[in-house]
Amino acid sequence: MKKKYIIFILFLSLFSTQKIFAQESYLGVKGGVNIPFVNFTDFVIDTRSFRSGVFTAPYVGITYRYMHQPKIGIQMDLAYSGKGWLQYSRRNNVNTNSLFTEINYIEVPVYLHWAIVGNNKLKFNIDLGAYAAYAISATTTLANDQDLQQLFVRYNYETDNKGDFGLVMGASFSYDFTFGTLEVGGSFKTGFANILPVSHILKENVAISTNQVPSITLSYLLPLSNLKGTKKSTVKPKVTE
Repeated sequence: MKKKYIIFILFLSLFSTQKIFAQESYLGVKGGVNIPFVNFTDFVIDTRSFRSGVFTAPYVGITYRYMHQPKIGIQMDLAYSGKGWLQYSRRNNVNTNSLFTEINYIEVPVYLHWAIVGNNKLKFNIDLGAYAAYAISATTTLANDQDLQQLFVRYNYETDNKGDFGLVMGASFSYDFTFGTLEVGGSFKTGFANILPVSHILKENVAISTNQVPSITLSYLLPLSNLKGTKKSTVKPKVTE
């Protein structure tokens, strides 16, 4: 709950600034990779025979930025984001069976964008905000040795939870060219919604199963609103004899 209050205070302080004026709006594209995993707690399977693995998934979308002040603004994405987990069962300290679960989401992060240091061209930025997402598909790949017991957490797209929401935080470097802005950054999303529904009576699933998603992305943004130029006068000067 404390995290939610911090986010609320940050956004409130942004909009309550006395001198807020529109500087620039940007529209662009963002692409990169997620390196997702899932936070499983109260896991009942012996951890000596269960290990999680690392994999990458795509993050692709469009992004919009509105700068209220020269260094502070709000940004939002509309993105296709792959999440999930990779699990191995083990025997005699050797990985045997594996289960790869990828859940694909439509995701909308909204966050405060702050250029904390830099000059008119090169800037170092930090981002802090929240996201909401909804699963549109899921795939499961099992590599199974039939002689070994399968010790896996399984996701059912038809019956398990599809919604996801949480906090997002990140940092980036950006450079303003004459043809637009290039930005490379990293972020981390921590989910609050359980992927697996929890039955408090039957205890079928783990108590907590939340998405945790580090990302590396590259963005290209074009300015939509530019400084207004003054029109040259078309009135010819009078010629006096």
